[in-house]
Formats: sequence, C-alpha cells, structure tokens
Amino acid sequence: MVNNTTKYTTFPKIKDITVKLSIDHTIKPVKQPLRRIPIAVEAQVEEKLKEALQNDIIEHVTGPSEWISPIVVIFKPGGDIRLCVDMRRANQAILRENYPLPTFESFMTKLKNAKLFSKLDLVSAYHQLELHEESRAITTFITHKGMFRYKRLMFGVNSAPEIFQRTLEGILSPCENCLNYLDDIIVFGSTEEEHDRCLANVLDVLHNHNILLNDNKCLKKVKEVKFLGHKLSAEGIDADDRKVETIINFRPPTTKEEVRSFLGLVTYLGKFIPDLGTTTEFLRQLMKHEAKFTWTEAHQTSFNRLKNALAKLPTLSYFDPNLRTRLVADASPVALGAVLLQFDEQQCPHVISFASKSLSDTERRYSQTEKESLALVWGVERFYFYLSGLDFELVTDHKPLEVIFKPTSKPPARIERWLLRLQSFKFKIIYQSGKSNIADSVSRLCQIAKEGSFDQDSDGHIFTIIEKSIPKALSISDIVTASKEDDEIRVAVGKINQDSWETTEKNIYFPFRWELTSLGPMILRGNKIVIPQTLRQRTLELAHEGHPGETVMKRRLRAKVWWPGIDRETENFVKRCRDCLTVAQPNRPPFMSRHKFPEGPWQYLAVDLMGPLPNQEMVFVVIDYYSRYQEIKFLKQTTSIIIIKHLTEIFSRLGFPKSIRADNGRQFVSQEFKTFCKNNNITLMQTPPYWPQANGEVENMNRSILKRLQIGYSNGMDLQNELHKFTLMHNVTPHGTTGKSPSELMFGRNIKDKIPSITDIDAENVNEEARDSDILKKQKGKEKEDIARRAIEDNIQTGDKVLVKNMVVANELVPRFDKREYEVLRREGNELTLIRDSKIVKRHVSHTKKVSQEESLERPSTREEESTTSERDQAEADQGSQNTTIADANPPTGRPSHPDQSRVEPLKLIRKEGLWRPAISHKR
Repeated sequence: MVNNTTKYTTFPKIKDITVKLSIDHTIKPVKQPLRRIPIAVEAQVEEKLKEALQNDIIEHVTGPSEWISPIVVIFKPGGDIRLCVDMRRANQAILRENYPLPTFESFMTKLKNAKLFSKLDLVSAYHQLELHEESRAITTFITHKGMFRYKRLMFGVNSAPEIFQRTLEGILSPCENCLNYLDDIIVFGSTEEEHDRCLANVLDVLHNHNILLNDNKCLKKVKEVKFLGHKLSAEGIDADDRKVETIINFRPPTTKEEVRSFLGLVTYLGKFIPDLGTTTEFLRQLMKHEAKFTWTEAHQTSFNRLKNALAKLPTLSYFDPNLRTRLVADASPVALGAVLLQFDEQQCPHVISFASKSLSDTERRYSQTEKESLALVWGVERFYFYLSGLDFELVTDHKPLEVIFKPTSKPPARIERWLLRLQSFKFKIIYQSGKSNIADSVSRLCQIAKEGSFDQDSDGHIFTIIEKSIPKALSISDIVTASKEDDEIRVAVGKINQDSWETTEKNIYFPFRWELTSLGPMILRGNKIVIPQTLRQRTLELAHEGHPGETVMKRRLRAKVWWPGIDRETENFVKRCRDCLTVAQPNRPPFMSRHKFPEGPWQYLAVDLMGPLPNQEMVFVVIDYYSRYQEIKFLKQTTSIIIIKHLTEIFSRLGFPKSIRADNGRQFVSQEFKTFCKNNNITLMQTPPYWPQANGEVENMNRSILKRLQIGYSNGMDLQNELHKFTLMHNVTPHGTTGKSPSELMFGRNIKDKIPSITDIDAENVNEEARDSDILKKQKGKEKEDIARRAIEDNIQTGDKVLVKNMVVANELVPRFDKREYEVLRREGNELTLIRDSKIVKRHVSHTKKVSQEESLERPSTREEESTTSERDQAEADQGSQNTTIADANPPTGRPSHPDQSRVEPLKLIRKEGLWRPAISHKR
C-alpha cells in the first residue's frame, strides 16, 4: 500500500542515511545581505518558516556563518506563497558528485518483455534525505526573522540529483524489476503476478526506509507509461513522438529569412542528410537578392524531403551522458524552440531531440529579453531527464542573457522566478549570433497551436508584487495615470517591450535595463514597482510617517518601491526634517587630518596633564612632534605659574619651540600662559573642547604612561622612579612611525642605556672641526699654564722609589716629604699608583720626589718619627678624596717650559678660584 502523504507531524526522512556535500574550500564564501520583502507578506513568511521548523526541515542559526544566501518570495494564485533560497552563489562552491546517471539504453534489456508497469513518485524527494551537520552551513539563508539553515537536502543544491540518484539506487538495488531515474521509480513485470510481487517488494523496501510517496501522482498496474522520453507498452518500446513532432509539423516558410533559418539547421546537420546540395538547391534560389519570394510545388517537395531527413537522423533516439551536451534555445514573436545536441569524440553534432511551444497571448506581450529567458528555462525543463545531473552548455542568440543568467545578477521579478527553477542545473551560458542559432527555425516554423502559459502562476506573482508594493495611501490607478504622463517611464516601457536599448542611450533607466520588466504602462525593477516622478515626494512623505531614520526609511521603501536616485532623495528628505535633526545622533567624525611632519626637532610641542596619582601629584608631559622626545615632570600644583616655571627650565636646556599644542585646561587658557607664549614668540594652539583626538600624539603617550603607572602601583613601586625608567626607554627606542629613536632625532645621537650597543665598541666619528679646535685651544692653554707654573720635566717611571709629600702637617717644622719610600706601581699620565707594605695610595707626580738608587737605603726611624708618621698617615687617610691634586696637563715626557730653569725650588700652593695653584715666587 502506498504511504499516506498527508498524515505526518514531522516530515519523514530516509532511515539511517545522511548525505554530505562536497565543498570547494578554495572558493571564497559569500555573505549576501537580506533581500527585503513586502511588509504585507512578512506574517506569511514567518508562518512558512515556522512550518519548516516544525517539520524538521530547517533549523535556527545562532552563531556566525561564512555562507549566507537570501530568500525570494514566490506568490501563488489564491494568496499563498512559496519560499525559495537563492543558492546561485553558494552553488559555485558545491562540487558535483559525477555519479553516472543511468541511460535509457541501460534500461532497454530489462524492459524488453515488460507488459505491466507502475510508476511511483516521491513527496519532496530531496527533503527526505538528511543533510550531514558539516554540510548544513552552506545552505544558511537570511530572513527578517534571522538566519536558518537546511537539515535536509534541498532542490537548489546543484549536486542534489546525483546524490539522490546514488542514494535511491542503493536502496532499491535488492528489488527485482525496479528502475529509478532520480525520484521517478518504475516497477514492471511480464505477468500480473510478477508485477504485483515486485511492486509489493518495492513498497516494503520504501516503507522500511521510511520513504514517503505521493499517492496522487503514482500510477499502478498500467499497460502504457512514458519514461525517459520513451513510451513503454506491452507492444514494446517506442521513442517519444514529441522528439520529432516539431520537425514533422514544420509549416512552409513565408519569407526569405525563414528559409535562411531553416537551411541553417539543415546545413548544421548536413553530414547525415544524403544529397544535401541537390535537395536544398531550390530553396537556396529563393534567397538570392534579386529573386522574388514565390513558394512553388518544387520548393514544397524539397522542404518535405529535408523535414523527413531531419526526423530520421541516425542518432536521434540515443543519449549518452558521457558526451558533451548542448541545448540551443530561441524565441520568436509567437513561439519557442529548442534543440538538444550531443558531440561525439570528433566533435560532430548529433541531434537528440527537437521541441517547440507556441506562446500564449500573455507571453507574446513579454519583452524580447523575457521571451528569450523563457525559451532557455522552458527548454531546460523540457529535457529535464536528459540534463539533470549533467554539466551542459546553454546557447542563446540574445546577448543580455549572458549577464542576466550570472549568479551575481539581479534580474527582474519574472526572470528571477524562472532562474530559481534552474538552480539545481549546472550549465554555462554561451552567446551565438542569430545566424548560427539552429533553434531559430524551430521557433519560427513550428505549427502554432493554442497553448497555455509555461509558467501559469507568473502573472499572479507579478500582480501580487504590485499589489503588495503600492503604498497604502496610493492606488494602482494613481500609479498607472502618473506612469502614462511620465515621459521617461513611457519611453522606457517602449524600449523594454521592443528590446531596443542603444549603448548611447541617455534614458535614466538604461543602466538598469536588464533588471526591468513592464506591465502595461508601469515598470517593475525586480519585485519593486517604479514610482513616477510626480508621486515620489508623496511616497517619501508616506514612508517618513513615524519619523524613521535614513536606514529604516530606506529599508521601508526598498521593500516596495524604487526609482533612480531613491537613496539620495531619501537621505535629503530625512536631513530636511527639522524634528529629526533636533533628536538625531551626532555626525560621524570626518576623515582624519594628520599633523604635518615638522622640519626639525623641538619646533612643535604637545603638552598635557594627567593624574592625579595616589600621592595627589600630577604628571606634566611634554612631547616633540618631530622626534617624539618626551620630558616628564611631577607637579604638586598645576597652576599656570608652576607650568611656566617648569617649561622655562626645560626651554633653558633645549630652547624655545615655534608652537605648543594644549587642551583647554585652565592652566593653558589663562592670561599668564598666553603672555608667556607671546613673550617667547611661541604660537599657542588649543584643541577643540571635548575632542582630545586633536592632540593625539600626547594622548597616545598618556595611555602608555598610564599603563606603566598601573603596573608600578599594583606592585608597590616608586611611581616616579618607574616613570623615569619609562622615559629613558622611550627616548632610546626606535619609534614605530619614524623608525628612529627620539634621542637620535633630537640630539643626533643615541643616548646610552643599560643595553650594550655597537657604539660602545666603535665610537662614532667626531666632528673634525670641533676636534681640531679643541686640540689647538688646549695646546695654547697648556703652554700658558706651564709658564705660569714654571713646569719642568720629571723622569719618574714604574719601579722607581719616591718620597711622598706630606699634605697634612701638624706644624711648620714637619718636613715637606715623608721619609718612607714608596715604590711606583703604575704611572698613568701624571697620576702615580704607589705601594708600601701592601698599602696602595695614589698621588700626583708633583707630590712625589724621586729617590736615587744610592739614597734609597732607609735609615731606622726613631720612635718619635714613627709616631709622627703614623699620625700623619692616619690624617691623610681620613682626608681621602679631599686631597687636592694639581691640574697638570704635562705628559710624562714633557719638557721644561724654560730651558734656563736649572734648580728646583720648593713648591708652594695657594687656593685660588676654588683650585689649588702653585704660588709664584718673586725671589731670585
């Protein structure tokens, strides 16, 4: 018994089977925005979403998603809707399974002796397959109620046919006399008993796998059924008459153009037509420029012979999914035509089938672009069983369709509805000129019979869009009347209907021509009605009721209406609303204006105060815009006088800048501070109130300072000491913007810190001019001072014995030199390092006297001398570093300033200008 199709609470899914999609992760994910829908249908959309959630077909998405697709609302007659997910962009990343679909030739041997047939159809076949958790993200779609994703396989996925064929084929593999092509299942038998047994077995397998069938579309125990383009009956297997019906029923051409179109098809397939040149000779004579078109019996005979040849092409009944497949479609003013081709290994074309369809009265009023689009969509669906699951070529002679059929296009509402029907097909649009379009004759010469519309619900869909799009305070008659009086709309309607747009077109609707469709005197762009010029202000006033902002008002309008420049007009309308301006948010900040890099250091400064610290001190920060060199001061008070005092101290070392940038603190706006800047020729620049970004350099520094203060405070450290460490670190570290350290840009050198540097090994080159000047001036000063001090050359060397001058004497009777001998341990310039009894002392060479070798034998000292010497040594030791040495520039090898000086007089010292200097004796 066929499963019941209506009694279920959760939509059934095939038991114990989960399918995965193959994703090409090299394709960059696309997050498409929400596509607005008419507010009037939002409740219906919510109901459809709720129903899909209850049936376990979709689920909520709460986190971020890499892939997001929009939904399109399709209106049905009677007011119902259908939700479609536009998967065209996502399908670019979904890889095909390349699972081989069966061919009818593979079925022929099994069907040879069949007498009775049953055909089974599944309810929403793809939705019965559960989608693996990892494959659900790419099906994410966005609505006004949030994001959702599919838990089941969906029609819009381009690899769905192969996935479903592979799955269902595996399920039915144990069944006898059972074949399936996608979701069509056929059960057959040579006898009634065999058929019933096989059918019962198939139904049991389907029931065990929880597969739901559509009882209304199932055929049971019939003697004739159509399957894969063939007619199956007790008499055998016959090709579907519709394959050649179009060609056999060709009417005779009535114009030269129709003859040329027919011969184009014949010539394209001429390889399979014997005596082609002879047979077509009469028809070719009609196309001569000077020939008058007259259809005779000879022309009719030739025409019939060619029709029969086309209907008996040797490969007309065979289709191989492994060969390159092409569908050529065309639309004439009254009919559609399509030719299905395949190319063999030698790239020779073989016709698989012909098809044609007359246009209904409504379809004949479509624009040419819509007719050509309809031809492609109709052709693909006509040959669904051939093209499903294949990569095929879709050929048209209408150039705009190359753009309209792209996944990124935004087609008109009617064409968008058709494109959604092709989502599960994988095809490539190819443009060929009309002369080489072999389907042209199929659409022009077919017998015109009254047929219904291909998409009967299309007009209801369009009218519903118009009804939902018209503002409530406007009537459709108002828009029709205004559209007739709008010159631009009236011209655009003519262009759309006649497909006569020119590349030099100046009509404002020209850039959007592939997205427009006409309905009487009105125009639609997608699913939005185009408002005439005279009704736009009224529409804006209606949309601004309730005083929505720019974004909300745009969203409200975009859901229903459109006209060129609607966004700009909406923005201007909201900006002119005085009530909205008084309560609006402040403007966003303008583009940043960066400070010009100064020409040199210490020209443009920024100052600021931050704090207070826990000890109530404030930190005064000064930073140079050129070098980023900073100075930090700790202040107990922050009055203008204190600020000026510290700036004066800094400027005394580093000079006055050209300008100072400060905020609007009372210290910096006071008259005292302005006077200080004016007197020192400093330009004071103050930032706008409540806009600290204008003094960004010092504000950035304040953040870095605050970070160090927080670290120091949390660890109980001395905050001033920590900031001094930070200042040194900042001034020696290359800046992220300039690439140089602040000290290098400020002083031309890197100041020394604790980290070793190459400059500690190789000193930088000194200024040659300064060095030469220094040598010259020092030499002149040396010569002058040597004369004044009556300097002489000494010959004390390492290892000599010397006496040391008593620097502290108890009275005038104490000798000038100690009698104890010291040995010279080392000599560095005029400084001697002496040693005696493991005691080391340092003395200037002027405070020693060399002892000759003959005099170096020491005599025993008396107790009184030792006592006196001991006291003297103790006094010298107490004096320590207070012992004054004579500033002598003489090197060890120096010469006496006066050659006449032959004797040494006792040297007397006097304190002069804070230094001990030799007293100049006037005795001779």
